[in-house]
Amino acid sequence: MSTKHLMISASGIRGIVGESLTPKLALDLAQRFGHYLIQKTNNTRIIIGGDTRTSYKMLTDAVVSGLLSVGCDVIDIGQIPTPTAQQMIRHHRAAGAIVITASHNPAIWNGLKLMNEDAGFLSASEFDSFYSQYKDKEIPQKAFSELGAYQKDENAIENHINYILDRIDTTVIKEAKISILVDVNNGTGALATPPLLDKLGVNYTLLGPSPNGLFEHTPEPTKENLQSLIKGLKEGHFDAGFAQDPDADRLVIVAENGDYIGEDYSLAYCLDYVLGSLEANTPNKQVAVNLSTSAVIADICSKHGSMIHYSKIGEPNVVEKIKETDAVVGGEGNGGVIYPKIGWGRDSLVGITLALCHLATTKKTISETVSRYPKWVMLRERMALSSKEDARPFLERLSKEYKDTKQDTQDGLKLYFDDGWVHIRPSNTEPILRLFAEAGTKEQAKAYCEAIQAVLKSPSC
Repeated sequence: MSTKHLMISASGIRGIVGESLTPKLALDLAQRFGHYLIQKTNNTRIIIGGDTRTSYKMLTDAVVSGLLSVGCDVIDIGQIPTPTAQQMIRHHRAAGAIVITASHNPAIWNGLKLMNEDAGFLSASEFDSFYSQYKDKEIPQKAFSELGAYQKDENAIENHINYILDRIDTTVIKEAKISILVDVNNGTGALATPPLLDKLGVNYTLLGPSPNGLFEHTPEPTKENLQSLIKGLKEGHFDAGFAQDPDADRLVIVAENGDYIGEDYSLAYCLDYVLGSLEANTPNKQVAVNLSTSAVIADICSKHGSMIHYSKIGEPNVVEKIKETDAVVGGEGNGGVIYPKIGWGRDSLVGITLALCHLATTKKTISETVSRYPKWVMLRERMALSSKEDARPFLERLSKEYKDTKQDTQDGLKLYFDDGWVHIRPSNTEPILRLFAEAGTKEQAKAYCEAIQAVLKSPSC
């Protein structure tokens, strides 16, 4: 299986359609993954679905063919949010799933997200086992009498929504008469968010309401890409604004006045509600997030007497830490809320529900609530390396330079200071170091970046 120009991780494989990502590769990967799941679980049922990208049908047909050819029984749930596929693994008691999506990448990209029988992404060790064992191995094809069966499930989104509403008390939302503006950007949010909001009794207006994959702006839900949402909130009369990425696993909240509160603060707003809604004598208030998540999450945990745990970067790693610590909630600073009460993955539908519960319960505007959170400023930098191998000696050098500073080395190097932190880690896909710095002011965060870069450039490094 060719890996040239592909992004490969435990979450799956992404590439540019027609270049690195082709029907042949999709079929090949599906055969290998289907065979792997059958061997691992002795279960032939596999869920298949995807987002609304224009390459969806081409890749889905290839994936279905590959799965059927090795004896998998395919349950096709159609175009759905990624977290819907996770719920349907449980619902159908399947061995796993393949979701056709490239998440927040531009429209020319697509990918295959791989999920296990626990309704989550493969752990790093699971993916390494699968990938190393099967990337060069010939997969036996089934005879015509042993081919897998194919069926459709057209109720997946409805079942997902019902599962959420059965487990979160949303009575307060229905009584609050909330009005919101939602940027679904022609992604799967256009399919799943309206029925959720209808059941919640929320008035809503959609931006990019057609689920055709013709994104109206770059899918990454950053401030510069959400100008239409921000403008609509400033000019309209809404209580909140929400933005989802194409496969609707990430959520960004924009305040009623058009203030972009950011992805980390969107996560904080949801976690604040979850922790605040727990009984005072709840014995376990653990929270798990990744190492590059804003310190505002630690502030929220401190407010509620909760303990925070950090994982390596990547959704599978956060989920593993949630399970390890029995955390009540967690997520990633990219707007990814993970609520184990509902599922083992980021879920924007859960995030929307929790955010609306918070809004309705406090009877305070989002801008008022968030204004009371401590203010942190995060900067992100990239530092070029001659090769990936240069990362280790630099991190070792950096660790020695800051030997008297609190450190975390589980994913690169994170340094904790009294007024902020710095996280430096090698990229998984290119010869660069990614640098995240956060402090109370932009100036201080910049100073941290410059100090780290100075060590990198020093002759002894």
